[in-house]
Amino acid sequence: MTGKDAPIAWVEVIGQDAASGELAAAYDAVKGTDGRVENLYLAMSQTPQAIGPADAHYRAVLHNPDNPLEPWLAELVATYVAVLCGSDYAAQNHGENVCLHHPDKAAARAMLAALRDDSWPGLLSGTPAAAALAYTRKLTVEPALMRKEDIAALRAAGFGDKSISYIVQIAASFAYWARITNGLGTRLGDTVGLAGTARKGDGE
Repeated sequence: MTGKDAPIAWVEVIGQDAASGELAAAYDAVKGTDGRVENLYLAMSQTPQAIGPADAHYRAVLHNPDNPLEPWLAELVATYVAVLCGSDYAAQNHGENVCLHHPDKAAARAMLAALRDDSWPGLLSGTPAAAALAYTRKLTVEPALMRKEDIAALRAAGFGDKSISYIVQIAASFAYWARITNGLGTRLGDTVGLAGTARKGDGE
């Protein structure tokens, strides 16, 4: 089955109406403004102790007002990791967030297409975004090859150490989320991106 008729995940999912105790509390903490919990967290229902910490870390690196990165760039880094890891769930959700935050929707769509066909180095040549994506790609697919010079390249592109630290945190975090969604077989929900699943503090 596909679409809305497909199971939320490949493992047993405990729904909101059946949740109790620690799981019910975890669901309550992560539910959207419409009162529903995203499939991402429903799929994690067998490990309720992990839902809160995982969500807190996600929000700390991607929806933290202290993050000096422009929101669209932070979401672009997250989306690229999802693309590299083959997580359609994360790529679609965070790709929509790139468009939500970017002032030029057509340019945002072009960047997302370039991530998927690997043409972004030409599209973004010479921009800070290109440096951030080059670093993100290496950290995601060749982490053992990271060198001090990779940090120097980000500094040369105009990123301070705080911004660099956020790029690292986001890239590392989405390597985790890609493996969660892929490993559990999590399907997309009815809504995609922040516009449909906002919670207080989510880029509002």
